[in-house]
Amino acid sequence: MKVNLCVLALLLFQLSLRAQMAFTSNAVNTADNFNTSQYTTYPLFGAARKLYQRNRGVIIGLQKGRYTSIELGGEAHWRKISLRNPRIIGATANMEYNFSNHVIGYKAGMWMKHGRVNLTYGANVAYFTDFKDKSRFGFGPAVGFRLAGFHLINGYNFLVGNKELTQVNTLYLTLRYYFPVDNQFVWDKKTRDKQKAKRKRKREREERRQEDKKGFFDFLHLHKSKDL
Repeated sequence: MKVNLCVLALLLFQLSLRAQMAFTSNAVNTADNFNTSQYTTYPLFGAARKLYQRNRGVIIGLQKGRYTSIELGGEAHWRKISLRNPRIIGATANMEYNFSNHVIGYKAGMWMKHGRVNLTYGANVAYFTDFKDKSRFGFGPAVGFRLAGFHLINGYNFLVGNKELTQVNTLYLTLRYYFPVDNQFVWDKKTRDKQKAKRKRKREREERRQEDKKGFFDFLHLHKSKDL
């Protein structure tokens, strides 16, 4: 049984990795004026071009602590793509529900990660209620590890409010999965300005070429009219 669970977990991880790579690859191929060689090559002189990725999607997760809750929500990412020092910042808004005790929580937070294998560091604010007369507010730090759409988070809630509401996790461990919905790539402002100027010069050359052709045909038409 344990072997079968390990094999299933490995298959899920591989499918997740392929799905995330396929989504990113599709977004790259459809981006306007995008060329992968422009951000994988660093020039000898001058600053390298910087490519930023922005995406948003849906998260689903399972939280374990003293109580078990399911998590649903949305997440947005701002990523700097770089070979040397990549960076990603995430913003999350989600709800967690404790089915056994009928307690719901609403959370909002942010996290960030520098490097390729480094941990994520963040913080959350939260509100919990039992749908009756008990409610609690909280905030707390969170540390995690993110890979291929999965995000394992270990956090703590510092709570204030009605202490009779005890069916809330203070120390918790959450495993989330991120489903991307929208993905965009954008260059840094300096590169965008250069690309815009390049497109403008190309458009002006095309307009001059069209004007020259028009002037040539007008010249031919004038001489034909005189001959007639």
